[in-house]
Amino acid sequence: MNRLLLRRGLILSGLCMLLALMWPVIKSGVASFYYFPAAYAVEQWQQSSGKPEAAQLQSAQEQISAALHWQPQNPHYQLMAAKIAEWAWFSGQLSTEIISRNEQIYQHAIAQRPSWAVAYADYGYFLATVQLRLADAWGQLQLAEQHGAYLPEVHEKILLVAFSNWHALSVAQKAAVFARVAAAMGGPLQNNTVRLIKQYQLERQQCIYLRKKLAAQSIWTDVQRQLCPAN
Repeated sequence: MNRLLLRRGLILSGLCMLLALMWPVIKSGVASFYYFPAAYAVEQWQQSSGKPEAAQLQSAQEQISAALHWQPQNPHYQLMAAKIAEWAWFSGQLSTEIISRNEQIYQHAIAQRPSWAVAYADYGYFLATVQLRLADAWGQLQLAEQHGAYLPEVHEKILLVAFSNWHALSVAQKAAVFARVAAAMGGPLQNNTVRLIKQYQLERQQCIYLRKKLAAQSIWTDVQRQLCPAN
């Protein structure tokens, strides 16, 4: 009888130890289960020209809140929560007072991962579009550039901030953007770059520079066809 109890005790102890070891993995798996639908929703909103509906925003907010319940210190989940909140603000469903709290989220995420280029880029975009602090935003975008200059997310955020504030940029800032656009041509970032130039109706300014920079290169024919047919 004692041997049976001892055996059961050992089995139970082993199961408890296994569960303790597996618990972080289980938490991560459950959190990911909630995170990915929220991330997918944000990706779809970014590709659409319209604003998300209230029900879509609520669903995404519930998903990311559940993910953060399981892993509250995960910086990826924190940034996703911030992005969803910004979409709610853009859609008029969140007050300026509440959205201002996003700054602490970005700062906390960057403190956890000081070399995370995407976090700097997202923070810069928030400062420029929500806080209207272009100088501070540009500083964060420069940090993003240092840590991941041509990551797609970083490249897009730099162009979004630059193009939406084109007339407020300095000569040096515009020169940096012209150079970035030219460097993107002929590579995987070209299509998105062209899309953003057209979205902000900056074809004339960009094409003047691109013609001077790329006219002697083989990629100019494709750039001219896609973006500068009149040049």
